[in-house]
Amino acid sequence: MDTLPEGHLSAEIQALREEESRLESEVRLTEESLSGLRDIDMVLSLAAVKLSLCVRLMKTAPPPAEQITGKSLSALRLVDGLLSENISEDQKGIVQSNPLYERVRTRLEEFLLAGGGGFLESRQADARARRLLSRTIVASIRKFTGADDRSFPLNLEDYPPFVRKALLFLFPVMVRENPEQPPYGIEEGQEVTYSSRNMKLPLSQAIFYMENELLPELEKKLAESAGSRTLQEEIRRIRERVEDYRKLRFFPRSTPVLLEKGYYTEGMTGYTADGEMLVPIPLPVTYRSGTNLDRVMEQVRMDVVRRIAGRGVSGELDREYRHLRSLESGIRGSSRAASMKLDTAWGYRVLRQEFPFLARLADKRRFEELVGEIQTGKGSAERRVETLMAQEPAQGSLRAL
Repeated sequence: MDTLPEGHLSAEIQALREEESRLESEVRLTEESLSGLRDIDMVLSLAAVKLSLCVRLMKTAPPPAEQITGKSLSALRLVDGLLSENISEDQKGIVQSNPLYERVRTRLEEFLLAGGGGFLESRQADARARRLLSRTIVASIRKFTGADDRSFPLNLEDYPPFVRKALLFLFPVMVRENPEQPPYGIEEGQEVTYSSRNMKLPLSQAIFYMENELLPELEKKLAESAGSRTLQEEIRRIRERVEDYRKLRFFPRSTPVLLEKGYYTEGMTGYTADGEMLVPIPLPVTYRSGTNLDRVMEQVRMDVVRRIAGRGVSGELDREYRHLRSLESGIRGSSRAASMKLDTAWGYRVLRQEFPFLARLADKRRFEELVGEIQTGKGSAERRVETLMAQEPAQGSLRAL
């Protein structure tokens, strides 16, 4: 590989390191101050800088292989995280259409042409890691793939009126006047699309969105249609709502019972998992319902990440787990149950890069094949999964782009 003059190369590397550090700080500050908000432009810029830095580091003698691998995989996870976000159906493709996305693709091509493909190959995991992970996968699949509950709900018609009223008052969640009949949930092929004119966001995100996205867009439309009473009234209402939200004061939700991050927490409490109040904003959204199989696959992925964190299988996942147990993690962590506060979507991307076998947990056809192998195969299911994992060929981590 061609090398640049040492002084010139060192200056480029130092400048890229400073830019990487600045962008990482801004991304972290945005996420922490705005309840996990991710700025697409900022995240894509950070991914491009990391890949550019990797290209420069490869020209040093000798190239620092561990740094190059870590930074290149981190860049791909950043992009994969954006592409995996559960965004509104009408905004699908918003990341790919961003000009910075093309810049990241260009930087990745430069990295690969310079010989970076070898740094992306998954290293062969040791026998202990494969054994722990195979046991975890089997346990999680057995936990969540049992037969669905098909018992019939309570029929209120069998009870006199005063008993019905008492049951509906005492058990408003468990007892319904017109309950759904089994089978429950949404089977494959029956997925539906929902839409709403409003959505709920954490308070900090709601204020940020209305001030930086909604109001500027409305003011632009008003400039093009001067004197529009409808637009003027809408702008007035949005500004009043922003002021009302700024005046809101709330105590973060206490956690006598710690709920999983993102698992019914918002619907049950009206707060995010980190304790911030949720408020409605006028933002139309369209989203797909998902199916029973989607739900099971997500639960398995979440469970695998939580079970494996802190057990020496993934260095990066363990570092995040230790951080959540530490005092530095603040209200976002909990020494009582740090694994419950893990960002399991991020944790799954980390594990999938290190263990390509785990891609099966996000592919419906391969997931069902794996479930069938565990439930009906001969011999120890854990050993069969471990064997399959060992046979999985090392592959690049390019699925994000």
